[in-house]
Amino acid sequence: MTVDAEIQAMTSVVSALNGLEDDATRARVLRWVAERFGISVPALNVNVSAVSDDGRARTKSPAVPTDPVFDDFVDLFDALDPKTELDKVLTGAYWLQAVNAQPSWQSAKVNNLLKDTGHGVSNITKSLTAAQKKSPALVRQMAKSGRAAQSWKTYKLTTSGVAYVRAKLGLTGAVPVVLADDEAES
Repeated sequence: MTVDAEIQAMTSVVSALNGLEDDATRARVLRWVAERFGISVPALNVNVSAVSDDGRARTKSPAVPTDPVFDDFVDLFDALDPKTELDKVLTGAYWLQAVNAQPSWQSAKVNNLLKDTGHGVSNITKSLTAAQKKSPALVRQMAKSGRAAQSWKTYKLTTSGVAYVRAKLGLTGAVPVVLADDEAES
């Protein structure tokens, strides 16, 4: 690629990103592009606040280290090394909600993740109920389909639940806005 083609590509990227609403959306797009082309992007030691017309970054403050990347559930599970059933369930929930960007998830999916890796729990519903009873709650039930006690239930980690797992990963900064629940915003 010639220098002119590289500059033209950077100009196109800046134009495309300027058309997006916020930094969280821009970050999602950039992560997708890096994954799409199989590119490993090292974390910068600065927060890029804007890109000037000549392509140079203007900075405002040191960046928070980027979150670790987990390609498979077992990688996250090994990093957390959960000992209790509650921690195992929260690990599975974090995988679905935070790593795979699902806004909510069913208890059966978490249970299957754990069973597939040989770390099943005795009663997923009991563990999720315990997480809901914590103060502050780590999980919230979002929906239930059917009338039986064994009906499919849909859950969501609260901001406190996300923060709990992130703390166990050694990520002590604020919960990213894209992972925050509605309760935390009000």
